Amino acid sequence: MAQAVRRRIWIVALCLFAATLAAVALTLREEKQYSATSAMLLRPSPEVEPQRAVDTSLELLSLPAVAKRAADSLPGEGAVEASQRGESDIIQVTATDSSPQRAASIANAFAEAFLVFREEGSRERLRSGRIQVVERASPSSSPVSPSPVRNVLFGALIGLVLGLGLALLVEQLDRRVKRQDDLAEATGLTLLASIPRRKAFDRNHLGHGSLSPAETEVFRLLRANLRYFKVRRPMESVVVTSAEPGEGKTLVSLGLALAGVTSGEKVLLVEADLRDPGLTQVLGLPMHGGLSQALSDEKAKLEDVVVSVNAGKLADAVGEIGLDVLPAGGIPPNPTELIESGRMPELLAAAKQTYDFIVIDTPPVLVVSDAIPLIVASDGVLAVSGLGVSTRGSAANLAEQLDRLDSPVLGLVANFAEADGRAYEGYGYGRAPNIGFDQAAINSPANEPQ
Repeated sequence: MAQAVRRRIWIVALCLFAATLAAVALTLREEKQYSATSAMLLRPSPEVEPQRAVDTSLELLSLPAVAKRAADSLPGEGAVEASQRGESDIIQVTATDSSPQRAASIANAFAEAFLVFREEGSRERLRSGRIQVVERASPSSSPVSPSPVRNVLFGALIGLVLGLGLALLVEQLDRRVKRQDDLAEATGLTLLASIPRRKAFDRNHLGHGSLSPAETEVFRLLRANLRYFKVRRPMESVVVTSAEPGEGKTLVSLGLALAGVTSGEKVLLVEADLRDPGLTQVLGLPMHGGLSQALSDEKAKLEDVVVSVNAGKLADAVGEIGLDVLPAGGIPPNPTELIESGRMPELLAAAKQTYDFIVIDTPPVLVVSDAIPLIVASDGVLAVSGLGVSTRGSAANLAEQLDRLDSPVLGLVANFAEADGRAYEGYGYGRAPNIGFDQAAINSPANEPQ
């Protein structure tokens, strides 16, 4: 429940703000009301119990005849309430009106009308005792309503309750998968890695700054899982795909390629998404040549269309190492035909002779069919699903599609996971190299073996 509220905190904040604003607006529009009180002292007869005498007087005060007599002396309307002051014999008449002077006049008129009514009554009514006015009502300088503090607090409470209820309702109606355990359950695939939601991983920031060692370590763990997954099987090429756009497959492709370079492998990153070349945008690569030219021109050689990128500018832990990228190039009118052509297997075969590890970024497999030939021809397929983006239905359809293709599925990567600050920093992992490391001290003569 707490995570659901945190994800929908904007709903709670909006309802809280709207309800509080409405309470303030209603308070400002509400007419001010003033109250004034006159007090009468009842002297009960010895023959009558004091409390009974008070109750009898209160009943008499509520008779229409008393209200009519008061209205005759002071025409108009006003709310009047009679009550006993504590446990005493004092009866107070409180009048409320929009005018403080009129409220006082109504309270005094009502008390005087009650005295006249009793004096004109029968002896049976007078048996309850004598009564006299001991305090006349006077105009009040401060209104009794509206109460700004009470109204604002009440409005804020209503907004908070409404916001929490709406947040939980929207969470229940939202079909998107929020937890990585639910994602693994929906797909039936092995969860190989969870990529936290970080600003550096956002598409608008990716490529414009260097990933920290801790951020790079996430992909190093993924590369290690792939390297030791089914060791007997060669893993030279891996296709990275997803069910829908916006699930972060380009981030995973680039991170996986950087992890391979860090471990000393010669890596080729292939951008096979010829419809939406996100990798080209992230790395600022030219929108010409590239894979589209290599597939459409039989004379084009792989080395002529590959672009070398300085991996050190993308991740701190990589160092000054080149990352070879085969960008999408120009967007062709027939991307499916190019991917399905015989040139694609030839390029992959040539790449395997030069590179140790090939990462292929493909379009979403449930949106277009471009990725299918590459999935079938690859050594392994990595499925990426974005938490908060992918629905249970799309995640399940992705797994079913890969199963129908009889593809070598390696596992699942859960993207946009809740970041855990304890993952690396808390235990010193992921720090930049040479922090607190004195190489000169180690190489000093004092440390040489005797």
